[in-house]
Amino acid sequence: MGTIRGRVGGMIGGYSVECRVDADGIFGRLGGSLIGADINLKRDPEGRFLEGRIGGSIIGKDLKVEVGENFARGRLGGSVVGNDITLSCAERITGRCGGGLVGFDINLSFDPDTGRLTGRLGGQISGKDVDFEVADALPVYGGIIAAVTYYFYRENRKRGSSSSNR
Repeated sequence: MGTIRGRVGGMIGGYSVECRVDADGIFGRLGGSLIGADINLKRDPEGRFLEGRIGGSIIGKDLKVEVGENFARGRLGGSVVGNDITLSCAERITGRCGGGLVGFDINLSFDPDTGRLTGRLGGQISGKDVDFEVADALPVYGGIIAAVTYYFYRENRKRGSSSSNR
């Protein structure tokens, strides 16, 4: 069984992440016990798709992502109100979540010797740093979870639900 754990953003103004990764999918939580979201993503039998829900049945988003060893592409949310996620995994994990105007860039680096996934989501000024440990799981899974975490962080900031206790 693998794990993805760490933080998007600093100790103040960020979200923690704690997930387990197994043959069935990725399961865990982003944020804290009060302001955050459950992660419940199931893997199809061939291992090509992750599909499930981030958050609850009322306040949450569906996620369906096609995953390869060196890429991920899919959608967070519905076909009308949703965001495309595209990741490319060569020497870095790069890509975008959302469109050209409302989305954000993904720029991460994975160190296979230490299992550290670090980098930046969003811009240099308004973005957040990523500091994850990815153990016994594909690095692209860490990239997906980081992007989803930052998306939820931004959405909660828009709603005024920001708190440093996450």
